Amino acid sequence: MAENATLSIRAAHRADAPAIYAIHRASFLTLCATHYEPSILERMFASKTVEGYYEAIDQGEMFVCERGGRAVGFGHAVPGEVVAVFVHPDAIRQGVGTSLLQHALTCAQREHPGPVKVIATLNAQPFYARHGFTETQRYTLGRGDVAFPVVEMEFSPATE
Repeated sequence: MAENATLSIRAAHRADAPAIYAIHRASFLTLCATHYEPSILERMFASKTVEGYYEAIDQGEMFVCERGGRAVGFGHAVPGEVVAVFVHPDAIRQGVGTSLLQHALTCAQREHPGPVKVIATLNAQPFYARHGFTETQRYTLGRGDVAFPVVEMEFSPATE
């Protein structure tokens, strides 16, 4: 269902943590399912908690994207790295991810003049490539006995 309401991005607050968790879970388990087995996704997400977002929120590193007063995505960035961009499956292909990524890049480039890194899931690699990121390497993250392939990518700011 397409929404016409304007998107807005703001700093995340602790009160947003349950919505961030819900968006993260829905996005990860649904959108990644095209490239990973559901059991692998469940096991990779099993250790996540609402409280696990508090530190990044308290550090001012996380932000939420709202449409019509409802959170539809979130991002997390630190100098030199886009840590996360997740969009609720009901809001994909509506500009939410692009808006979040643009905001994340602005945050990641603050106090960091060099390239910006992201570790992308296999399904998200084309999204980041469309936005100017290039693949630097592929490797597998391990969590217990779970192997999770990812793509490390880099965005280099244009030099004039």
